[in-house]
Amino acid sequence: MITPLVAYADLHDDALVGALLDLATQPDDELLAAETARAALALETSFAEALARAVLESEGPFAVAARRGLTATDPRVGIARTELERLGVLAHGDAARILARHGLDGALSAQRGLEHPTATPPAAAALLQALVAAGNWGRHAESLVAFHAGEGIGELATHRVLRWLDGELVGIADPDTTTLDDLVGYEDERAPLLEDLAAFAAGQPANDALLYGLPGTGKSAAVRACAAAFADSGMRLIQVERDQLDSLEDALLALRGEGPKTILFLDDLVVDDADRLDRALRATLDGGVAQRPSNVVVWATSNRLNLLHSSHSERSDDVDAAETVGEKAALAARFGRRIRFERQDREAYLAICRRLVRDRLGDVPATLDDDAMRFAVQGHGLSARTARQFADAYRP
Repeated sequence: MITPLVAYADLHDDALVGALLDLATQPDDELLAAETARAALALETSFAEALARAVLESEGPFAVAARRGLTATDPRVGIARTELERLGVLAHGDAARILARHGLDGALSAQRGLEHPTATPPAAAALLQALVAAGNWGRHAESLVAFHAGEGIGELATHRVLRWLDGELVGIADPDTTTLDDLVGYEDERAPLLEDLAAFAAGQPANDALLYGLPGTGKSAAVRACAAAFADSGMRLIQVERDQLDSLEDALLALRGEGPKTILFLDDLVVDDADRLDRALRATLDGGVAQRPSNVVVWATSNRLNLLHSSHSERSDDVDAAETVGEKAALAARFGRRIRFERQDREAYLAICRRLVRDRLGDVPATLDDDAMRFAVQGHGLSARTARQFADAYRP
């Protein structure tokens, strides 16, 4: 009987690792071998990387303690070291040997490169490569203490872009690839955002930011591109959908720690509900009952500066309704950085069209300006979004 994991107790609940651990205790059990092989066959990456990712994404006792702070001499590090050795041996040999007894070792995929390297923060990528390269995982116990303290636990530790969904941080394996080089125009609007992020990444305080303006002006793309510009420093981007705003304080609690530096992204923000989410948002931005984490800034996009979609009652002369409008409008004042994205003029719109078409076709046809303007006046309007739609549909 092999002792169950303690430091990494949560891995017993992982479909692959849990089945493998059970099989290691009963190597002749054909049902357990089949269960392990089924889980291995479903992998999109190598077997060793799958086990390594499970270790890095652990939310078990050791990872939680490391997130809060452990010293290298803490006895819990020794327990983790022993268990890491067991897991490394399984990843680099024992699993194949045990499955071979049942003729199922073919279920283990061949070694190959790191899956989704651009979606993985640098610290996680470095540790994954080290764990995949060799089986003596115990020697990385101290590195994992520092890793969880600075990078977090769960999928936060291994993903650059995530969503806050139903009380959990869910990693995005293939995030949007927009970079600053892909954007044309609005350089002046993006400049202060990049300055803020540079200071934030360097450990200095930074303001929350509100990007507002007409639809299609590239506000959301600017947020994603600015975050991507600091990917090498380990910056995270976490998007919170409108129907998840009532749990925003829980999201902040989940991010609490020394790092990683995180942009909490509220896209297309508008306050128009009876539940008065604006009050919850104001408390979040100002600091509620729980202390606001210093490693998080909040960025939001909106089509309105005051974030308000007013109802008929709020447009009336009723004193209470007018007070409600004032309270909601005051939410925008909580953002220390407020940047307006104006509608583009003809030349700015055409510049984006030319750039996008040149990137796709290699040159700019002589008729492009006329074609692009014709596309815009057919109901699309002059905007960065229209330029992208035109370039995607353009057939000279």
